Amino acid sequence: MIIQRIYNAAIGATYDRAQITKDSKHVKKLDKIEFDCFNKKRATSGPSVHNPIKIAKSWKLAFLENMKRQKMIEDLNAPFEKTGILAKTKQIVKDIAKTIKKV
Repeated sequence: MIIQRIYNAAIGATYDRAQITKDSKHVKKLDKIEFDCFNKKRATSGPSVHNPIKIAKSWKLAFLENMKRQKMIEDLNAPFEKTGILAKTKQIVKDIAKTIKKV
């Protein structure tokens, strides 16, 4: 699960940085929602840059932000992944049936 989180965060960071670079070329053409998303991404991972060292630092910031988001999503979904009372009861009945067959 951790490898999947890292993979998804890396893809998200790359996508975020590509969007920032693309949208920074025509900021005035963005509508209100796109402009707000652009500003939020730019605030978390930095502005569009073309220096390789700054690109790596900005990508790392975007990656860490995406890791936080992935962790939050996993924490929100955790209660729903637990087995319910019916599944536990079904397993107990199966175990009792196996025990009776052995005797």
